[in-house]
Amino acid sequence: MKYFADHSMLAAISNLQSTGASILTAMQLLGIISAAIAFGIGAYHLIWGGVRGRQSSIVWFIGGAVGLVVLMGATAIAEYIDSQVIF
Repeated sequence: MKYFADHSMLAAISNLQSTGASILTAMQLLGIISAAIAFGIGAYHLIWGGVRGRQSSIVWFIGGAVGLVVLMGATAIAEYIDSQVIF
């Protein structure tokens, strides 16, 4: 009977991991779209922003790039945490 309890616990953990991976993949797709929008807004400020357009565009460019790097690196962070956790 203990075997079935252990097996069901491992299955639940495996299902949780696959669900998390699916959510992360969807978030990365949305992150790419969001970064493209941020770069577009930054370009708009750079072209049409006038005197302070360059300063405001830099904020959008850096924010979009940093957010994209963090979101794309989330898979590596999740894999590192997964390798460190022991049940």
